[in-house]
Amino acid sequence: MPIVSIIMPSFNSEKYIEEAIQSVLNQSFFSFELFIIDGGSTDKTVSIIQEFTKIDNRVIYINNIDDKGPAHARCIG
Repeated sequence: MPIVSIIMPSFNSEKYIEEAIQSVLNQSFFSFELFIIDGGSTDKTVSIIQEFTKIDNRVIYINNIDDKGPAHARCIG
């Protein structure tokens, strides 16, 4: 059972999302889960996130269809 849950909102962030995810995964602390809550991205953000979900089961993708911004995203994870 993970000790820490990390919530990362995203929206059309293909330019930075891979680096952000990799930064979390590179930590020396391993007992965490990373929820990435996307607000309806129309670029390649979702496909990048989904690639990470295939290689690391701590990465969890949530599609926030009713995008209400990053503050709300942190409440639905």
